[in-house]
Amino acid sequence: MMMMEWKWLWFIRMAVLLLVLEGCRWCTTDACLEHERIALLHLKPFFNYGNPLKSWVDLKGSDCCKWERVKCNTITRRVIQLSLNSTQWEYNMDYWYLNASMFLPFEKLKCLYLSENAIGGNLENEGRFGKLSSTLSNLEILDLSYNHLNDSILLSLSELSSLRYLDLSHNRFEGSSHPRGKLITNYIVYKSGFQWLSRLTKLETLNLSGNSLKNSILFDMRNLSSLKTLRLSSNQLEGRLLDIQGRLILLVSFLL
Repeated sequence: MMMMEWKWLWFIRMAVLLLVLEGCRWCTTDACLEHERIALLHLKPFFNYGNPLKSWVDLKGSDCCKWERVKCNTITRRVIQLSLNSTQWEYNMDYWYLNASMFLPFEKLKCLYLSENAIGGNLENEGRFGKLSSTLSNLEILDLSYNHLNDSILLSLSELSSLRYLDLSHNRFEGSSHPRGKLITNYIVYKSGFQWLSRLTKLETLNLSGNSLKNSILFDMRNLSSLKTLRLSSNQLEGRLLDIQGRLILLVSFLL
């Protein structure tokens, strides 16, 4: 009698296990997350000049991980890379202002490539790059090269504390100082936009080539503690390149 009960118990356990395994097989999916697919479709009109995103189709069941310029984690199916470079560029195109909040749904995003898109800056307030800092805590690579950006965007970028690689080459940066609206003993405090980048404590590579920067930019770079590579070719630097203490800049790979 006990043997019969044990066999039935064993049978029931095996049946339950098979049902669980079968259920998991049907409940798993190789497709991307639905809210990220919808978010990509919202991005499409802003990065589809010349139809480079033709695979981004609004069809039920379409796997956005297989779309062009999108890379997902093979296990979680979360979007980890967006290569939206050269999707807006035309030599005669007027620059436009990007609403960076459109990238908020991609919480696991690691790499964002936005070069050659005629971007003139980001929208103020809710559209700033700084708004991504709390949600996109995995963002390590940001490429904004060959756009129309200037010093006004630097404060917003300085809030992306997870960045390890930042490419701002071939834009309109000048390293100019701006009043911060704070009055101390009858003097207005001026601060270079690049001084804000000292907040990027994980930044290892910074590309500033092809702008209009002068020697003073070296002063602004002195507090980037993790910086390993600084590219400054095709700027307006002249004379001996010394830092604020008179030492040769050896802490970075200095490419001219």
